[in-house]
Amino acid sequence: MKKRDRVSSLFWLCFGLMFAIGGWQHGLVKRGVPGPGFLPLICGVIMIGLALIVLIPTLGPKKGEKRESAGQERFFPEKGSGIRLAYTLTALVAYGICLPYGGFLLITFVFMLFMLRLMEPQKWSRAILLSLSTAILAYLLFSALEVQLPQGMLGI
Repeated sequence: MKKRDRVSSLFWLCFGLMFAIGGWQHGLVKRGVPGPGFLPLICGVIMIGLALIVLIPTLGPKKGEKRESAGQERFFPEKGSGIRLAYTLTALVAYGICLPYGGFLLITFVFMLFMLRLMEPQKWSRAILLSLSTAILAYLLFSALEVQLPQGMLGI
């Protein structure tokens, strides 16, 4: 667990550093209002802080832990975690590819249904209800923000 936390926190630390540097380069304030780099800088600083919160405890030895047992942990502690990760990544790529063709509402509904049945298997009725409500609420939110969403071939 310690090694995974260290690797993941270093990744997020570097990612947050890139955000912060990019935000700084785009400018923080323009004409007295936050500029285009303000939000990326804030997000980068938050990512760096959270990564450090996870990284710092992994640098020292854990109380009561023997060095021999540290290398015996598995990367995916639960059985089937690797397969679920692969399914999730495949579903995300398929979501991005299918979105322009199927439209936001339909593809978001199908994606959420797949994820709810795959990650923590839910009853069909609950999965359908949660998927439908998620798709509709996301559509209403983006519509209120006047974001143009793909309608797909059906025009939905």
